[in-house]
Amino acid sequence: MISFWWIRHAPVKGNNECCYGNDEVDCDLSDVASFNRLVAKLPKGSSVFSSHLSRTIKTFEATVNAGYIYNSHSIDRRLTEQDLGSYSGMKYRDLYALTKKLGVYDNNWLMKPHFKAPEGESFKDLYIRVESFINEKLIEKNDENIVIFSHGGPIRAAISLAMGTGLETILPLEIDNSKLTKIDYINNNWKVIKVNC
Repeated sequence: MISFWWIRHAPVKGNNECCYGNDEVDCDLSDVASFNRLVAKLPKGSSVFSSHLSRTIKTFEATVNAGYIYNSHSIDRRLTEQDLGSYSGMKYRDLYALTKKLGVYDNNWLMKPHFKAPEGESFKDLYIRVESFINEKLIEKNDENIVIFSHGGPIRAAISLAMGTGLETILPLEIDNSKLTKIDYINNNWKVIKVNC
């Protein structure tokens, strides 16, 4: 059995109601209790992975400061949030107005999952790279527990892969900041054990 322990980064601050995707934005680390809860739930001595964005790395470091003991930490760019291309930095209200005009508005996400923002990527593109990361870890089978500090989009993608759902089906699922989602791979089958715990 291989367990994937996904954690979404701490809440973003200072984005001024602008969408940010895979841009660098700061995060709020003031909720120390949330990191204590993660320490109590996460398996000790595991390999840890994070995206290259500072908000995931800071969330990981805050968890370590709260007492989390791990084996190694690696950065993997496949775990980053969706690249919004030229739409990044737009006010949410302006982005929604634009995607409605283009006919690609999605009530649960920034845009329809197969729509690629100019100079960016689609949610489908994000799904493919997250799937690549997961499949690589399944082939390596070096760890029973893989801990991942990532983002709402990649965690939705991982759940979609495990459940075999279409991307439109998974987008309404809310992924909370500083919360844990656990997905197990047992005897060639997926099990979503917990979400947002």
